[in-house]
Amino acid sequence: MPLWLAAALLVLSLSGIFLSRRYLRKPLQSVCVLLAAACAAYIGLTLLFVDAVQNQPPAS
Repeated sequence: MPLWLAAALLVLSLSGIFLSRRYLRKPLQSVCVLLAAACAAYIGLTLLFVDAVQNQPPAS
């Protein structure tokens, strides 16, 4: 999954959490929370791994 797609899904799921608190039922809020957590973890791990690759010592 591209990073931009994960960021877009994170924004959509956070807006889904907000909208489900105001207008919708509780089960949909749980799905949005799980999706937001999964996207946040994916983005965090991607940034961690990219940073690790950029800062690795040179091969000798």
